[in-house]
Amino acid sequence: MKPKNSLRWDAVIMDKKQRIILTMLELVVEQGVNATPMSQVAKEANVAVGTIYHYFENKNQIIEEIYTMIIKDFGVILMANLPDGPFKNKYQAMWLNLYNYFIGNPLAFKFMEYVGIPPIINQEIRQNSVKHFTNVRDFMLAGILNKDLKDVNLRLIMQISFGTAVSAVRLKSKNELPMTEKQIQDAVEIAWDSVKYKSD
Repeated sequence: MKPKNSLRWDAVIMDKKQRIILTMLELVVEQGVNATPMSQVAKEANVAVGTIYHYFENKNQIIEEIYTMIIKDFGVILMANLPDGPFKNKYQAMWLNLYNYFIGNPLAFKFMEYVGIPPIINQEIRQNSVKHFTNVRDFMLAGILNKDLKDVNLRLIMQISFGTAVSAVRLKSKNELPMTEKQIQDAVEIAWDSVKYKSD
């Protein structure tokens, strides 16, 4: 099976563990978790079933590793190449980083939409993954403290911010909107307007 996108852990020549991970990602996105047996993963990854169990205890452990790898990507990608200047510019660049990541990595997007959710990913795994994007949390918290963002619950600010980016990706991936440059900019402005600090 040929990789369908270029997630950060892809390589020209992947080792067996990488092939297992990427194959599982592709199959669970296409077929669902329950419809993806280990025997099929082994066949598509061109490894023996026993090889899978050498690296992983079960299917859930592979899925949890995929989830953790994507979350680690968030912590790096969202804060990459933020511009100098006003907080608004940094915020909008971060929003675009998430949007462009998901557009460029549709398997990662579909995984987080349909697989990387409870009860497939349990609360303990989700809590343990928080550490991978503490830099994003700290960025948002600084925005609240400096009165760039509304003084509301931090989780709410983050959910609204990232939720608008995910909604924009969803519109494009379902061919409901082409998401032209203007539409992307409109979405960025809507996201910013919903969380920016407003003095009385």
